[in-house]
Amino acid sequence: MFFNHFFHIFATFLPILHIFAAFLPAIVILIYVYKQDKFPEPKNIVFKTFIFGCATVLGIDLIIPVLDNFSESTFKGETYYFFDSFIRAGFVEEIFKAMVIVFYCTRKSAFDEPIDGIIYGVAASLGFAAYENIGYVQYFAEKTSLMDISLTRALSAVPMHGLCGVMMGFLITLSIFEKKHNYLNLVLAILIPVGMHGLYNFSLASSVVSYHIANVILFVFFLRAYYLFKDLRQKQKTTEMFYKKRYTITVTNFIQAASSVLVFYLILNYLVLITF
Repeated sequence: MFFNHFFHIFATFLPILHIFAAFLPAIVILIYVYKQDKFPEPKNIVFKTFIFGCATVLGIDLIIPVLDNFSESTFKGETYYFFDSFIRAGFVEEIFKAMVIVFYCTRKSAFDEPIDGIIYGVAASLGFAAYENIGYVQYFAEKTSLMDISLTRALSAVPMHGLCGVMMGFLITLSIFEKKHNYLNLVLAILIPVGMHGLYNFSLASSVVSYHIANVILFVFFLRAYYLFKDLRQKQKTTEMFYKKRYTITVTNFIQAASSVLVFYLILNYLVLITF
């Protein structure tokens, strides 16, 4: 009787444990990154950015079924995996994260130095990753232990999303504060995270790209992001000069950049189609 009562209570709180396990890695990483900023961003803006990152799932879930129906009826094998990894997951998810940074964060007066783009980029990306994690944890917890799936996601997918946020946020910052190459930096702010995200997913499903090779490539990006972040923190210690926004990303600019990136990956998808 006692054990039946205990397991009933445990089953009642299991969804809460799933949510806690899903959100914890993202929150830990976000807090660490946030505390590295010498001039911390307003907590309410960072929190809202994280929540908006979570909310992007709602928009993404409207698009994914359409792309699933298209890809399942159109592609097979490696072409299907490529489309699923780089366009269905990589492009769609990174575009929604970029929208949060561009149309919410960069409009704030607190967004006044290069490191800010990284803080907000990480917040938006980890917000999405945390919410996405709930589904993975709930699904795989029925097949393996909660600890195993939580640890696996905490050491792989969640940091990957955070890394994409670092690169995206920094390049969006360059697009806004630099005197030249504004549009190019905006394109790269979408292109590179989509590529990183797509490569990670593709390596899990495809036989063409080894998971270990993909991890090596992503580790190179991690080192680049680490030293970039370290350099920006060092500059914060030597100056308190804030930056002037030189370029405002309009809806038209954003759509043009996103379209360019989509065309690029569709061309790559076609090359995969005729190759395999």
